[in-house]
Amino acid sequence: MGERVKRRNVITAAAVVVAASVGVGLVVQGSGDLNRIRQGDAFGAEDGSYEIGMPTVLVNEEVWYMTPSMTNRSSETLTLEDLQPGTTPEGITFIGARLFEKEVFIAGAPLSWDTGGGSAYDPSTRVSSGVQGLTLLPGQRFPDDKIIYLHIRVTTSKRPLKVDGVKFIYEQNGRRYSQTLSASLAIVSQSQRR
Repeated sequence: MGERVKRRNVITAAAVVVAASVGVGLVVQGSGDLNRIRQGDAFGAEDGSYEIGMPTVLVNEEVWYMTPSMTNRSSETLTLEDLQPGTTPEGITFIGARLFEKEVFIAGAPLSWDTGGGSAYDPSTRVSSGVQGLTLLPGQRFPDDKIIYLHIRVTTSKRPLKVDGVKFIYEQNGRRYSQTLSASLAIVSQSQRR
């Protein structure tokens, strides 16, 4: 009878150890999960889908180009953390994303601008802010009176160069997501101009 009780106690103790190990493993896995970026779909598939071609950009010039407009098509509020190019080829350095009021561009907001384009439309001379913290409620469209530009520097004479997509990084319900919309920038030579 004593042997049976010992065996039962050993089995019970082993089960407790296994359950505790699984519980600790889940807690550790869950805590590392906070910074994990999941594939998101809050913006649906309809937004974006354009290509900007720029044949006049020289080495060491800067380029600003407009990001696609977005609508929160999900049922949850989202908060932007960052925007960046989907892919950045060698020869292009990403500088940052900036939020502007459209009214600061008195002659109209350009789709794109490069250093050689003169100062009239230069985004770097306009008041702007970071995109972090911009919130969109369920079904809300990005405000028409605002615009976001991605800012890059071209560091090579190699052509063509293509920045493919715009990646939106956002938070919903304590989880981080990213979604890339199909809007692209092509830096081409004069002869490659369409």
